[in-house]
Amino acid sequence: MIGRVHAISETTVTVSLGTGSACFGCMHQECKTRARFFTAKNPFRFPVAIGHVVQIETPKGMLVGQALAALLPPLLGFMGGFILTGLLVPASGDPARAAGGVLGLFMAAYCTYRIRKKYPAETTLQVVGIVS
Repeated sequence: MIGRVHAISETTVTVSLGTGSACFGCMHQECKTRARFFTAKNPFRFPVAIGHVVQIETPKGMLVGQALAALLPPLLGFMGGFILTGLLVPASGDPARAAGGVLGLFMAAYCTYRIRKKYPAETTLQVVGIVS
């Protein structure tokens, strides 16, 4: 993402983002009418000044961690539901166990959703270059 620097503290920079390629099909009007301000870290100590146009991105390691946090609980919920159904109802066949697994998957996904809604994952943007 490309943005313009508006404020600088010791290791963080406040950046306002313009409309990007992801904003083209978005219907959220508030982003299109107001400037969006984000804080980004400057881990590489680029010599930025107020008014510079910088490129910011989310670190790749953080994206992998967020993907695992989103995908792992439903997978474990399916496995737990499948195994638990087999233990609770030993005479059940594979369709009943699969139904228990799907129920466990949806329960884990719903619980993950509720937890993330109450405690959102914090993303940290970082400055990766100066455009101008």
